[in-house]
Amino acid sequence: MESIQDYLNSLWSGVIEKHVFDLFNHCILFDIKVVDKGKTIQHQLKFTNVKSFYYLNDQIPFEPEYDDYLELTSISFQNEKNKVIKVSSYLNEHPHLATNINFSLEIWGRELFIEASSIEIDGKLFHVGFSK
Repeated sequence: MESIQDYLNSLWSGVIEKHVFDLFNHCILFDIKVVDKGKTIQHQLKFTNVKSFYYLNDQIPFEPEYDDYLELTSISFQNEKNKVIKVSSYLNEHPHLATNINFSLEIWGRELFIEASSIEIDGKLFHVGFSK
């Protein structure tokens, strides 16, 4: 039986052809094309019941992408509280806002962190729950 990470590993170096962030339905969707040994495979990756996400563009210049080539450099799943993102300010207005991410995606040096309770890869649904 393949693990969730085995499925995610098959998406590495794939090209993101479409992405949808549906905030009000708590869903993030990617259509990904992977070329392996000359064979093209289309994949669909869907995060459902998304509690939070955080995007970090750490590449200079901090400008929008003008071409359509977005490579999924890496993707990983962690089901423990080892990465926490907190909202903070000098005024301490939001001390209750924090998330324990369970998915990390790197897209050409940019990072996307997601906390979701389930993920669907090519129609195979994994209920992972929220980070423990």
